[in-house]
Amino acid sequence: MKTSTLSLLALALASTGLTSLPAAAQDDLQRGETVLERRRPELEQLGVRAGSFLFLPRVEAGATYETNVYATRDNHEDDVIWTVRPRIDIKSDFAAHALNFSASADTGRYSDHSGENYTDYAAQADGRYDVNKGGALDARLFHRRNHEGRGDINSLQGYAEPVKYFTSGGEAGYTQRFNRLRARVSGSAQYISYDDVDLIGGGVARQGDRDRWEYATVGRVGYEFIEGYEAFVQGTYSWTRHKNDRDAFGLDRDSDGYEVVGGVASQLSGLITGELFAGYLVRNYKDSRLEDFSGLSFGGRLNWAVTQLTGISATASRQVRETSASPGFGTASSYTRTLFALGVDHELLRSLVLNARLQYRQDDFNGNDRNDKVYTASIGGTYQMNRYLYLTSGYTYEKRNSNLSAAEYSDNLIYLRLGAQM
Repeated sequence: MKTSTLSLLALALASTGLTSLPAAAQDDLQRGETVLERRRPELEQLGVRAGSFLFLPRVEAGATYETNVYATRDNHEDDVIWTVRPRIDIKSDFAAHALNFSASADTGRYSDHSGENYTDYAAQADGRYDVNKGGALDARLFHRRNHEGRGDINSLQGYAEPVKYFTSGGEAGYTQRFNRLRARVSGSAQYISYDDVDLIGGGVARQGDRDRWEYATVGRVGYEFIEGYEAFVQGTYSWTRHKNDRDAFGLDRDSDGYEVVGGVASQLSGLITGELFAGYLVRNYKDSRLEDFSGLSFGGRLNWAVTQLTGISATASRQVRETSASPGFGTASSYTRTLFALGVDHELLRSLVLNARLQYRQDDFNGNDRNDKVYTASIGGTYQMNRYLYLTSGYTYEKRNSNLSAAEYSDNLIYLRLGAQM
């Protein structure tokens, strides 16, 4: 199951109401709120209160039918994957400050291809300390276990099973507001480690040379030039340090980079929220045999409340990402990912929210001529039967075109899950 790719378009859950109400009776969207986030008090999750904390448990169980388990160009193999997804969020309700926790898991068991079974999980703690009226410290710690889906760029067809990896790290920052001026500085660090994977026909593919630390420090200054609109500049310096001095090919993949962007953020109530930015991005590698990158950087996200019942969301980004070798074209230092996505959410009934997603992604490898284009489309919906039970279902189609013919594939997924919450 190509979770690393298709999860980008996973259908969002919504806590919707039970009965259909005319538009005039709907609760108005609040500042920065989307159709999916709209409060539906008669059926929203209540949780369990313990002192100043609210416990919000939830679990989903269901099945997904996939037409191309191994993400191959030819000879597709299909299967049914049985999934269970528990989650709990613990949120504070202090007069000042905040402290929150969350933990979740995602397990998948294949009916016929048991080697593809997976168990992913994540845990996070985050908090905020209000220093004064306009300033606050914030921090978060996290640990995750994931797997690289068969459609992932770094997943090779010779692997007998998906590659499992762990990510642990944290971030801390401080934000201060001075009337119309807002400034923020933050730092982050995370360690990513990979498990070795068996090869089809015997042997082991070592993954330890991919283990690495990733660090970043970010500074941002914004000025609210019109109420609800902020112009900002942001600078990021980042560096990557691998556990091994050199990888299996004798290359030192350590790198340093920076990004400088400027943009506009909008918080216009009831209409458009989000931000757009553009700037310059540089990534330099320690080994002279690895190709450096420099060029345009851009990104953003916008949410547009077309009506009280319909919302449109759009995202765009350009990033340089780590990669191992790209078979067929020689060694790549990294790849540049450019992504555009568009989504529509519509509250058809108080109890039923429908959605659709379109996404285009292009991956250009730095250091060789490989180029991938990925097209993804999905439709779905969530029906809330009552305060405690909901049903969510959807269909996703994905196709990757590439000048490396072995990397091409198409896939279809249909899923149905029943959810329960307190």
